Amino acid sequence: MKKLSILSTTLLVLGLSLYGVNWIIDGYSELAVLFGFISFLIGIVLSFIAIAKREVGALKYISLISFFVVMFLITWFEPLEILRIITWLKNIA
Repeated sequence: MKKLSILSTTLLVLGLSLYGVNWIIDGYSELAVLFGFISFLIGIVLSFIAIAKREVGALKYISLISFFVVMFLITWFEPLEILRIITWLKNIA
């Protein structure tokens, strides 16, 4: 029953690829960054659920560690990116 672990890793990869699309295209794509950030958050929640349900395998820990590494790298190289995303989400609501 590694369904949540696989889904968590898939969402983390999807979020990373959407965030990479933002760097590739000219300008700033708020929609790609928003969906990437939301994908990251859903992936981390699924990883915590997989740990709570005690799924077998180490994939749940790999996705959990990769989430924190990727978020550290994002804040290291683009420190205002997280602030921009949070401000944009606040203005939507």
